[in-house]
Amino acid sequence: MTHLDRKQRLGIGHVRLGKMNPFGVFAKIINKGVRSKDVVPFQGAGEVLDAMPTKEQLEKFGNLPSEKELVEQGFDTSTFYHGSPEKNIREFVPQSSDRSAFGGYREKRVGEPTTFFTESPGYVETFAKKGGMPINRGGYMDYMPLESSRIYPVKIKLNDVYNYKNPQHQEMLEKQLGENLDMDVKIGDPFMLQDPKISKAIKDLGFSGFLTNETARFGQRTVGLFNPDKGDVRSVFAQFDPKKADEGNIYASIIPPMATAVGVGALAGLEDAT
Repeated sequence: MTHLDRKQRLGIGHVRLGKMNPFGVFAKIINKGVRSKDVVPFQGAGEVLDAMPTKEQLEKFGNLPSEKELVEQGFDTSTFYHGSPEKNIREFVPQSSDRSAFGGYREKRVGEPTTFFTESPGYVETFAKKGGMPINRGGYMDYMPLESSRIYPVKIKLNDVYNYKNPQHQEMLEKQLGENLDMDVKIGDPFMLQDPKISKAIKDLGFSGFLTNETARFGQRTVGLFNPDKGDVRSVFAQFDPKKADEGNIYASIIPPMATAVGVGALAGLEDAT
């Protein structure tokens, strides 16, 4: 089975993968052996991490800009997450997916090509486990992670996304559609916002994506982006080089360890991470 065949079988669309240059730093400072076998690990810069580095650790190793720098480059300061059964993704390419099929009780809805991110790392585990072995957890079905299942921590641009809570945005969408909005659209229902007619109207208005109420019950945001491959998404391990602002590589421009804030000496003797 080819890599493309596997992606199509899993229904995850097109992602661009690549061999990354592992730092091996965070895998050394985060305790190993603490992750349960059915918990999805985080994807670092070529590393598999049992836990997320703290903000202080990221800043120490020169991989996370200050909040001021993030804002200046158009990024939201919060960390968002994307779950995938594929490891080592370097670029998210939006796809037209039918997420309503998860429940099997809604009509098919395939809208504009979109990639989803959320502030809830636990919520994206479901998507990262897609294709894994089914397991009964005392009355509800779950899945075991694949060896390749990963959660990607990222920073994203939200300045130009459609906000279903914004009355002005709702008015713009109504005018674009030429009709009043359905209540489900007004409350940010993720399935309705993916309706071909709705998602196309949002994109035609010039929005870069749309917020949904998918994780609102947790007090966290979920967003679908139309342009994750055009510089709207960066890994928390990226260097945020302004010269590469429009590139899709989420790690653009990770620089060699000797050029980071810790210098050569601090990294001497560290082995590559897994």
